[in-house]
Amino acid sequence: MSSPHVSVVIPTYNRCGVVAETLRTVVAQDHSNFEIVVVDDGSKDQTAEFIRREFPTINVVEQANKGPSGARNTGAKAARGEILVFFDSDDFMHPHAVRTLVELLERFPEARSSSTDNQLQCHALGTFLANHYYDLPEFARFHEIPVVRRDGSARLFAGRPMYHALLKGNLLQQPWAIYREDFLRLGGFDESIRLCEDWDMSLRVAESLPLAVSDDVISIHQREKERLQMSLATGQAEMHLRVLRKHLSRNRWHDPYAYSLIRSRIAMYYKSFGDCSYGQSRRAAWRHYLRSFWNWPFDHVVAARVLLWLPGAIAKS
Repeated sequence: MSSPHVSVVIPTYNRCGVVAETLRTVVAQDHSNFEIVVVDDGSKDQTAEFIRREFPTINVVEQANKGPSGARNTGAKAARGEILVFFDSDDFMHPHAVRTLVELLERFPEARSSSTDNQLQCHALGTFLANHYYDLPEFARFHEIPVVRRDGSARLFAGRPMYHALLKGNLLQQPWAIYREDFLRLGGFDESIRLCEDWDMSLRVAESLPLAVSDDVISIHQREKERLQMSLATGQAEMHLRVLRKHLSRNRWHDPYAYSLIRSRIAMYYKSFGDCSYGQSRRAAWRHYLRSFWNWPFDHVVAARVLLWLPGAIAKS
């Protein structure tokens, strides 16, 4: 039986200095039937010209800057493979990466998407984690998600448990695979979300598709100095809130647990905003605390702050 045709989709923007090393690891894949689609998202450093010159077999698509979501959607539309594998332009694939993702889909015929573990190289701290899923404490809840079926270290997930776990934060890492028809049916990446688009996509995949995951390590994720605290990047929290609000209304009656979980997470963000604002503007802080209290009425700390500080704010206004 012939192996399925796979399209590895890689968005890039002004990465001419580092993309070559990434592409060498992708070109070296041992899967027998795949193509590479690189989308140059409006680079100003001749990235597209460099790739065409150094990697003539790669399909390079150029577009005006639309952000990573728009670039990945463009790559998916240009792809010819029945399976899409999404990857970043500054990470490294091990030679068996694509093959492992495809074999996961074949081991679990019900699955429509697959994901595995990776290694984390943090250049800012000089640290290296051999297994993302096991070495980071925040990934511990991954191993508490109920599974539909096991095959060695590989698991099949379906239904709401994975979706609920992802609402607390993303657990699925690139590279990951999805059947192209399912990706297009889901509408691709949300192009209004630019900083946590992978989390939103993971939520929508888990919400509607069976997912196969294994502990196989297939890539090295590079965390650069300027990206050490992406969660604190300008606009990141606002994008997280956009994702949460997007899922809030659709779960109000369909999934009360998810609805409650999302409200709690929104409240936590507003509580954090209030704490950050308190030293500069008490009034702004109280507004954030009131929003937090509205979304999470059982947070006794926020309730106490609102009740203690609000009278003083009213008196000064």
